[in-house]
Amino acid sequence: MALFISVLLTIGFAVWFFKTAERLGANPVQWAIAGAIAYQFPAWAWMLIVSKPYMSSLKGVVAKTSASAGLIGYSWIPVGVVVVLLVYKFALLKTNVRAAS
Repeated sequence: MALFISVLLTIGFAVWFFKTAERLGANPVQWAIAGAIAYQFPAWAWMLIVSKPYMSSLKGVVAKTSASAGLIGYSWIPVGVVVVLLVYKFALLKTNVRAAS
């Protein structure tokens, strides 16, 4: 289920960045790739550095099925989304595109 959510979010962010870059006159393929990387890289880094070690440190089945463990287990999703929103606001929307001569 988590992989499916990740794939859907990656495709969605790539399309969103593509359409915005197209509207701004920037290179849409380059920005679509940047949007996908802006989500995937921090999400995977958070999952491997924070979520997985925390989940493996929990002992017992009861601790792993608690609500807080579930939230920590999927905390990489909002981390990736926040980074994408920051890249969108502070990089893509501030792109200076020169008019074609």
